[in-house]
Amino acid sequence: MGLILKGHKVIVDHDCRDWLITRPQGNPTIEHSGNLKIYSVFKRQLLSGKRRRNREQRQLGDNCPLIYALKGKEELTTDISSIKRLHKSFGIILEQIARQEPDGYQLIISMPSAHNISHVVARRFARRFGSVHSTNLLRKITVEEAFRLLDRADISVEETRSLDYRIKLQAKEVGFKGNFSLKGIPAGLRDALPPLSLNVLPELNFRPTRILLVDDLMASGTTLDTAAHIISQQYPGATIHAACLFSSIGRNRCTRILLAGSAA
Repeated sequence: MGLILKGHKVIVDHDCRDWLITRPQGNPTIEHSGNLKIYSVFKRQLLSGKRRRNREQRQLGDNCPLIYALKGKEELTTDISSIKRLHKSFGIILEQIARQEPDGYQLIISMPSAHNISHVVARRFARRFGSVHSTNLLRKITVEEAFRLLDRADISVEETRSLDYRIKLQAKEVGFKGNFSLKGIPAGLRDALPPLSLNVLPELNFRPTRILLVDDLMASGTTLDTAAHIISQQYPGATIHAACLFSSIGRNRCTRILLAGSAA
């Protein structure tokens, strides 16, 4: 029910217990970040003790080597057999989520990303629920905008200096007009830098009352919280949930529960 790492190749192996639960059994999970309900299709988990002691394997893929392989990052790869195994489980788990939400969703919003994984996952949800899928309603803020947010942030001098240093590192990497990322920003300081902004509202002939945000991976919850706040301002009174392909690993401010009956 997990992943095997052979060199830089990530293989989905349902009988392995490391990194990820890949079978339908044990999935999906529900996490809560504040008032936001977040479905996670595949549950991430910590490595076994032996593998945690292997520093090289522990660091590869930032506790989720499969998503890095799908994105072609850190030289990690996967294979078609692994994708097919994951695809089969995904379909079953999606049906479990649909049973939990019989009212469905009218609008599916994929989170902005340099990679198309969130868009692919959102399309699957949109097909299942017969929903409109929006890909550009939200955008990431730029590094330049992050500096402006920092100027207005109500935090200590020490925290300001720490964030200023980290944002400058991003400026060197992507430039002032490049997309700002929360990666590398301490979890306790992420609320000072809302990472998203409204981009373009979709042209709809109805007012959505149930909306689903879709992302690839659950981290601290800050990005999804920001997205939900922005969307709630545009569609007051709408029920807003979120879904991620991969869950958090349970070490953040979110709470996680297992869906009833999914651990059979």
